[in-house]
Amino acid sequence: MRELPRRPGASVASEGMVRPGIDREWLARAFAAEPLTHAFAVWDLDEHPQRIRFLSCRDPSGATLAYLLFWQGNPALPVVHWVGDDYRARCLTPHLPPPPAVAIVPEARAAEAQATLRAPSAAPILGQIRDGKSRQLPEPDSRIRRLGPADSEALLRWVARQNDPIVSGYAKVDLAHDLVWGAFDRGALLGIARAQVRLPTLWVLGGVYVAPEARNRGLGLGLTAAGIQAAYAARARVGLWVREDNFEARDLYDALGFRTVERRVWIEAPALP
Repeated sequence: MRELPRRPGASVASEGMVRPGIDREWLARAFAAEPLTHAFAVWDLDEHPQRIRFLSCRDPSGATLAYLLFWQGNPALPVVHWVGDDYRARCLTPHLPPPPAVAIVPEARAAEAQATLRAPSAAPILGQIRDGKSRQLPEPDSRIRRLGPADSEALLRWVARQNDPIVSGYAKVDLAHDLVWGAFDRGALLGIARAQVRLPTLWVLGGVYVAPEARNRGLGLGLTAAGIQAAYAARARVGLWVREDNFEARDLYDALGFRTVERRVWIEAPALP
């Protein structure tokens, strides 16, 4: 959703109105036009309705301008996705959660969101979708396999030893239901990745992480390729998000045929002193 130019003399009255919930018919149309943008909203509505809530900004006619998607599955660190950068949706700003929190916002709303959250920094992130026609996938890596319920305790122990917030979400995965892949060497878990979203037309991969001592062995490539292969077996396209300054990961995804379709900003606000 592109930001509309502000009309000369426009007043606060021209801004939208905040309402709880989301217009599902509108969301379905928006997803068809911009699937990666709205993938988490569509997936969470069906799979995790008890862990989310929405606030929508609507114009006087009732049309949706933007929305906030609150992920409440991790009470210690709430995550909110601000989707839609129409300037009339600035009324959503006061509804951002207090620190500590993470907000993923459009570039046009980044400055005001960062100020509201009193966050010291912000990082651009890139939404990418794989163009399967341009690059051939590598052969399956024998070191990579899907994790099952029998791996739960080993996964929790491994996650507890890692010093990176990207792995914290794995503490609550359901290995009987969620698709998580592990990279192993002589029985030792060295890296993980998962399908965060599994919609019929689009999967979103995330949480790709390899322990520092096991990097530069091709494990990140193998983990990502395993996710792509699983998505293609389900006849779905594949998307992901990556920090713009993570050049190593971007090189890997470029080699696998991903291209950037969207740019947003990740804002992490620590607890206030």
